[in-house]
Amino acid sequence: MDLLEYEELSGEAIRQRDFSGQSLRDRQFSACEFEGCNFTETDLSNSSFEDCVFVDCNFSNPITKRMRLIDLKFKGCKLAGLNFYTCEQLTLSIDFLDCRLLSCNFTDIKMKGSKFTGSQISECYFQNTFLVGADFTNASFNGTLFHACDLRNASFYHATGYALDPRNNNVKKAIFSVPDLMALIECFDIVVKA
Repeated sequence: MDLLEYEELSGEAIRQRDFSGQSLRDRQFSACEFEGCNFTETDLSNSSFEDCVFVDCNFSNPITKRMRLIDLKFKGCKLAGLNFYTCEQLTLSIDFLDCRLLSCNFTDIKMKGSKFTGSQISECYFQNTFLVGADFTNASFNGTLFHACDLRNASFYHATGYALDPRNNNVKKAIFSVPDLMALIECFDIVVKA
């Protein structure tokens, strides 16, 4: 099947396809499963993905202008350079399970209850992001910024490397584990002795 010929696909299993540098503009995908696919620099503008699952896929620097993402799951995927704020809707229902997120921007996005479990999150940007009830359990962070985020009831259980300032993020009832909890007081420039 040549996906480039179809404007709408539903319930399809798409495996080991290389879409790098190609255009999938103005397409609609519903209840599809993508496995081992490469979307590097793919133009996904104005496309819609609903109830789709992506397994071991590469999303490096795709064009996402006005893309719609509804109820998606990414498992073991690499996502690099995605600017989620360019999507058509500002409320996203996405789960990232054991993924690598690199230089992704989640500014002004509502992601209530989204999962980032077991993911490596490097140099990503969360500003004014609504992450109430988000699950970062077992996630590892490197150079990732949280600023003016709503992290109420979010779980950072066994997460490592995060740096967030509780003075400018709402962390009410968020879950943290020891010893990584110490990252919350780094911003106060204090000395803690055991």
